[in-house]
Amino acid sequence: MILSDRLECIIGLVSPGKILADIGCDHGFVSIELINRGISPKVIASDLREGPLEKAVSNVKNAGLEDKIGFRISDGFDAYAAGEIQTAVIAGMGGMLIKDILLKGMDKVKLLDDLIVQPQSNIPEFRMFLRKSGFEIIRNEIIMDSGKYYFPMKIRYSGTSSQNESDEITPGDRYGADLIAEDRGLSDYLEYEFDSYEKIYEKLVSTEGEHDDRSVEIKDLIELNRKIYESLKA
Repeated sequence: MILSDRLECIIGLVSPGKILADIGCDHGFVSIELINRGISPKVIASDLREGPLEKAVSNVKNAGLEDKIGFRISDGFDAYAAGEIQTAVIAGMGGMLIKDILLKGMDKVKLLDDLIVQPQSNIPEFRMFLRKSGFEIIRNEIIMDSGKYYFPMKIRYSGTSSQNESDEITPGDRYGADLIAEDRGLSDYLEYEFDSYEKIYEKLVSTEGEHDDRSVEIKDLIELNRKIYESLKA
């Protein structure tokens, strides 16, 4: 099966040999490939509604993997028993929705060895939530797929949080501390982002002036972008 670069990146982050929950499984392709490639011995795939789940059920039947992939209607981790799974994939949802899923299922999330998340929005805010809520980001990834950047992450609950730190978004929250240290595609993203910020800034200054709050915010982001980019290229 040929998968998108985004899904390949997610699969590449999954720890082998662990029973996995594919939450919000969509078409079921990730579940199928995790079994076919021998990465996961068993997958329990779930979705919030029966309609979307039917597509995954059909694909799994066509692949002949009904004995390896089970299905459940579940709101996040609700239909999973504590300790039943060892890892999970939650991908293709908004960052704040994934945050809510993690918080609601914390009694089960705390028992996982690790999990893969790929928020579609509010990436810096999501990383800040992880930092302040006892999660460790084991690895950040950055991948371009069909003209859009995605940011899959491998995380785990460690219980060590930074509750006393400022609520302001840090450079690590914005771009991923390990990506800032190692690049792995971040410099390409910074170039892409810089062009976008420049256009936004020019438009804001022409209409609101350079001292408007949003103009100042974008200018600060441009400077942070440039500083990190130069450090990566040094």
